[in-house]
Amino acid sequence: METKIQPSRVSRLGRRLVLLGVGAGLVLGAVAPAAAATGAEADPDQVTPAVIQVEEVDGQPITGAELAKFLEEDKARTTAELDPTPFDDEATAAAAPASTRDKIVKAARKEIGTAEKPMGSNCQKYSKQCVSWCALFATWVWRKAGVGIPQYAFTGDVYKWGQKHKKAYSKKRLKNAKPGDVLLLGTGPSSPSTSKHIGIVEKIDVKAGKVTLIEGNASNKVKRVTRALSTKTFYGGVRP
Repeated sequence: METKIQPSRVSRLGRRLVLLGVGAGLVLGAVAPAAAATGAEADPDQVTPAVIQVEEVDGQPITGAELAKFLEEDKARTTAELDPTPFDDEATAAAAPASTRDKIVKAARKEIGTAEKPMGSNCQKYSKQCVSWCALFATWVWRKAGVGIPQYAFTGDVYKWGQKHKKAYSKKRLKNAKPGDVLLLGTGPSSPSTSKHIGIVEKIDVKAGKVTLIEGNASNKVKRVTRALSTKTFYGGVRP
């Protein structure tokens, strides 16, 4: 028998989802930006920030209290101060070959579900440092795929490395992101209060205005996180 949901219940559920900071598509079915319906690309400047789906086991989205906990922690993890230093980068260096990008994505996928030991300690397999490790994870994966980047603990240093090597691009060019790139969350690379988090691009859907990242230190584990492709979330990216 079909269960009918009263409009008032849908409205209340929608309000609860907004309070949690998650798009209604997570529970009620994917809701793409209006541009996607017309075949146009979604404008990252107009896309509302949202976490759309989270997985810590391949193909199994987390739900309920576990999801609510992730969203609460993610809000703290991604809330940033305004970066006082202006920047506008356009990656002009030659793009990495497709084989390198494939290696990055495959290596990152294998790590989904890997956790800190002990939980809450910031100690993990990607470095001997027991510190916030999202950038340590991202650069560990890149190095494993043959990218000549040092292993960084601070996310902003990854972007600064990209600037030095002409591989960084600012949020104006988010639509140019490709699998194997990293995207930076926050407002800029100046300090840990402005550059908050990093993830490896697994796939991107510009028309739908969303990007799927594989992120280290996402509530103490490596997780697959699909986010709205929004300039209010990401300040830029770096090519391998």
